[in-house]
Amino acid sequence: MRRIWYLAMFVISMSVYAAPPPDSDGRFREWFRSLRMPGSPDTMCCTVADCRMVESRWNDRTQHFEARVTRERFSRGLENPIVSLEDSEAFQAAQDAWIRRWIAKFGDNPRVWIEIPDHKINAIQNPTGHAVLCWSVFNSESNGVYCFVPFNAA
Repeated sequence: MRRIWYLAMFVISMSVYAAPPPDSDGRFREWFRSLRMPGSPDTMCCTVADCRMVESRWNDRTQHFEARVTRERFSRGLENPIVSLEDSEAFQAAQDAWIRRWIAKFGDNPRVWIEIPDHKINAIQNPTGHAVLCWSVFNSESNGVYCFVPFNAA
């Protein structure tokens, strides 16, 4: 069992070298790789497996951005080619852990709006045409947000 857990963590960590997120067509590969933590220019925002183009909105009442997090879209970050039985077991263990964590946080709700902490907003030019959220169900700080890049049409 411990071996499967280590393999699961390996599968998740390999995503740091992955292509842009599944909802991107690859045109913005270098832009995604250039994302840095707000206030910490030497620290990558997260792995691209944690980033997604999302629906976002400004909440006038709270004066914060909000982003829609969907279980289906964010759980796809675990998808990697499976080349062996051990890979398959590690993938399944990682997927199961991810789903358990989602359910613990949000219940069976497949979509939730989360508030974006101001200190996680990365105010850089966003060429994607969508807000970008780098988020993980495993990140227990700042609503799970690593960084958020709003999109403002010019």
